[in-house]
Amino acid sequence: MKSIIVLLLLITLHTQTSAQKLPSFGKIDKEEFKTKECSYDKEATAEYLLDVAEVRYYFTSSDFVNETTTRIRIKILNEKAIELANVRLPYYSVGNRQRIRNIEGQTFNLNASGEVEVTKLEKKSVMEQKLGSESEMMVFTMPNVKVGSIIEYRYEDSKRNYIEIEDWVFQRPYPVRYSEYNVEIPKELEFTYMIKRSLPVKETTEGINATKRFIMTNIPSLDREPFMSSSKDYLQRIDFQLRSINGQPRMTTWAKLTEQVLESESFGVQIKKNVYKNTALPGELKSITDPYQKLITILNYVKKEVTWNGKSSIWTDEGIKNAVDKHSGNSADMNLLLVSLLRDAGLKSYPVLVSTRNNGKVNATYPFLYQFNDVYVYAEINQTPYVIDATNYSNPPFLIPWDVQFTEGFLVDQELAQFIPLGDVKHRFRLVASILGEITPDGKVNGSANIVAYEYAKNERLATLRKGEKNYLEEYFTKPHPEFKFDSLTYKNEKNDSLPLENLVQFQGTLSGSGDYLFYSPNFLMELEKNEFISDKRFTDIEFGYIQYYNMFTTLRFPQGFELEELPKNIRMILPDTSISLQRFVSKNENSISMRYTLEIKRPTYYADEYLDFKTFYAKLFEMLNEQIVFKRKTTPKPKP
Repeated sequence: MKSIIVLLLLITLHTQTSAQKLPSFGKIDKEEFKTKECSYDKEATAEYLLDVAEVRYYFTSSDFVNETTTRIRIKILNEKAIELANVRLPYYSVGNRQRIRNIEGQTFNLNASGEVEVTKLEKKSVMEQKLGSESEMMVFTMPNVKVGSIIEYRYEDSKRNYIEIEDWVFQRPYPVRYSEYNVEIPKELEFTYMIKRSLPVKETTEGINATKRFIMTNIPSLDREPFMSSSKDYLQRIDFQLRSINGQPRMTTWAKLTEQVLESESFGVQIKKNVYKNTALPGELKSITDPYQKLITILNYVKKEVTWNGKSSIWTDEGIKNAVDKHSGNSADMNLLLVSLLRDAGLKSYPVLVSTRNNGKVNATYPFLYQFNDVYVYAEINQTPYVIDATNYSNPPFLIPWDVQFTEGFLVDQELAQFIPLGDVKHRFRLVASILGEITPDGKVNGSANIVAYEYAKNERLATLRKGEKNYLEEYFTKPHPEFKFDSLTYKNEKNDSLPLENLVQFQGTLSGSGDYLFYSPNFLMELEKNEFISDKRFTDIEFGYIQYYNMFTTLRFPQGFELEELPKNIRMILPDTSISLQRFVSKNENSISMRYTLEIKRPTYYADEYLDFKTFYAKLFEMLNEQIVFKRKTTPKPKP
């Protein structure tokens, strides 16, 4: 696995080295304009030449102030990166607690004589923009920016009575030549910090105020890659946490954290509220003896009575009683309500703190709540565990929600507090396609397809279906196969958790051809039309999030005037570790062809250092999937004169 080195250290530890002297703000060397690409990231459309911030603490007559000065210098290498000239700086505006001020900037260009021209950012170009009731944003656009320009700006971010140190991310969507974070820490404060890195970080401690410096250079960009989890899991970064104030500990333990959460009015106190007795559930559950059916009944009640407002949180907004009364709530309102109702119905259940896949993995050695972004429900019936998110309307209780698959959750209970693995290898993403097609004498093809989606495949399709049938038809049929027309779509079992989702659709299209030859692609309606893994390198792990199984059965009839030019061979491909296998069986019977393709991917994750072997195999796999069936029109012999 590609190593991400994680260091958890006290801020008082240090190594003595010297920091690099940076070019002055507003000054630039003409040599900087000579290079037309980033030397360590050739395909980059821009390069951050400098990304530097300095954090200071000081006291005023009435406040304790945290002030950060940030300086950015960027070289524009391609017109696609000109958008970087548009700068947006959001901040918390309530009570004048935070301010963005002293914004300065300039754009450097070479003129026709080869001299540097400087265009200053005018103060009137800097505007304030309202974002909401609690936040605003400073907005400005750097002037005279074009390909080859170098832009530079700096600003101060001042926060009153704010003790924490903001985390620092070295890595950006564009490469960074030089990144430096300087923190001047008062003697009254002590922090821990955690460095996530796979590149070297230079640390220095300098000056009478013991300024801590962190420096990283030549950092390649981190773009979104196919089947990538949260970028936070891979970004070169430093996370800070306050350890003590004046020697008084502020760090906690998981046990202490559990105690605090359970005592909170917005979490543990809510679970104890007796909402159950004021619902229709006691009467409904009287005739139900199966505990699992009780769970289903209570879950359906929550989904029916409370509509998710789109917000995810580990804390309730107004409490579970108000969520029922107002028929609306955030994720904590709904899931803590579910825990409360399940317990009052005699079922074993607990809240479980989670960090969803887009939020990043939790470090279990780091007992801080900010690592979590949601709370789900852990229920246990007849020793079978269930992980449930009441806001997920398409996920049945027996499937661990995909957005926490193969992560860890923290079970919140005074006696049972612990991390629990959230990984389901029993259930799969399973798709079965049965296609019956007929080629007409004029080279068209029409027929019907029955697509059966099981487990995680059904889950994904139901989430799309909730957006409407038109959107569903577009996503799974029209968009991946624009050369075909689809109609008469029907589906069933969408409301039955125990049965797969079945789709039946009619299709018509025209075969591609050249002269007397016509081509049919067997890779049809399998959701495998495009190979996502074509990049020569990969920085992140491939995380599918589930085990996969695809099965396609096709019967294709063709007219008397056609002959089969070549029949694909029966073949089987297996990755050396046997985690991926593809089998193809093809046979001909008079004027019809029967084909069966079976693809199985048994691992949910492939690590970055396995990528080259994975990519090579996957390319061959797609060659086989896309190997076309070739037909030739029979030529009619000309009559003899």
